[in-house]
Order: sequence, then structure tokens, then C-alpha cells
Amino acid sequence: MVIGQAQCFLIAALIGAAVGARRGWNREVITAAIILGTLMALTLGLGDALANWLSHGFVGTAQAHGILYSGGPQPATPPQNPQASPAPQTACGISVSSQMLSIVIFAGMTWLAYGAGKKYGVPPKSHNHRIAGAIPGAINGASIAYFVGKTVLPGQSVVLNTPGPGTTSNLLPVVFGLGLLGLLAVLFIAAQASKGGKSEK
Repeated sequence: MVIGQAQCFLIAALIGAAVGARRGWNREVITAAIILGTLMALTLGLGDALANWLSHGFVGTAQAHGILYSGGPQPATPPQNPQASPAPQTACGISVSSQMLSIVIFAGMTWLAYGAGKKYGVPPKSHNHRIAGAIPGAINGASIAYFVGKTVLPGQSVVLNTPGPGTTSNLLPVVFGLGLLGLLAVLFIAAQASKGGKSEK
């Protein structure tokens, strides 16, 4: 089974809508404002500008002190012809990737956006709040999918190998065993909680 680009984008939007319905519209609006602002800034070239500024800042600092990052003073440069075109600057040992910097910025701001929405947003108090939260949640999921498709994995396809009859027959007893243990654990925890409630009364 191959998941195409449109299906992947739709799945990300649906996952974001489900998360937004769980968190409520107030929290998701705060999150959407931060994510959309970050996405707009990166689309307008914030990552490239920061990478260029950091690279030139490192180069300028090294050249201003006359010291290379590898150590030692710079050798004397021969006189150049003033009419000739200036030679390109040699890059230092530290290089800043605009793509990696954009990924770090977007990931950090996304984490900050969801944290800010949880801290400063009001939790949902009714079903209407949850239904309204699905709309900005879908926008958040679509925004994240857009950035991932544009920067991290542009135009990639995900191939899923569905399990065959042999695999399912071998894993079925394991699934049933884990399910039975999970049900027993839930029943035990519920029994302990009910005993605790009766003792408090």
C-alpha cells in the first residue's frame, strides 16, 4: 500500500483535528497563532537569513582577529589588482545549514506553541468547545504537514507492507495474551480504586 502526497496531507490534517477536538478551541487558537507565525517567517526566508548571518558572523570574527578556526595567524595575502573581481571568502570550519536551522526553529516553536496553548489556554468545557477546536487543530496539522513536505521530506512516498496470513497467525496469540493481561490489569486497578473509595466513606 502506497500513501500518496494528498493522502498524507489529509491524514495529518485529520490527526490535527482530533488533537484539537481533545484540547479545545482556546488552546488550539494559541497554538495555531504561534505555528502559523513561525511558518510564515520561515517561508519568507528567516532560516536562510539566520544561517547567512551566523556564517558571516563567524567568518567576520575570525578575520577580524586574524585567526583561523584551525589555529594560528592567517598567512599574508599577496597584493591584488584593484580592477580584478574580489576573490570569494573561504568558509571557516563551522558551517550553518539553513535547512537544519529551519527544522530546529520550527520543531522548537511547535513544541513551545503546544506548551503555551496548554499553559495559557482554557480547557474545553463543552462539546461545542471541542468541535470548534477541531478547526484550528486541522490547520495546525496541515501546517506541520506543509513544513515537513517542503523542508524535511519533500515529495517522498511511504510504502507500508501489510502483514500476511503467516505473520498474523503467528502474532495472534501474542496479541490475545497482551490483551488479556491488559484487561486483568484494568480490572485490578478498578477494584483497588473502588475499595479505596468505600474505605474513605
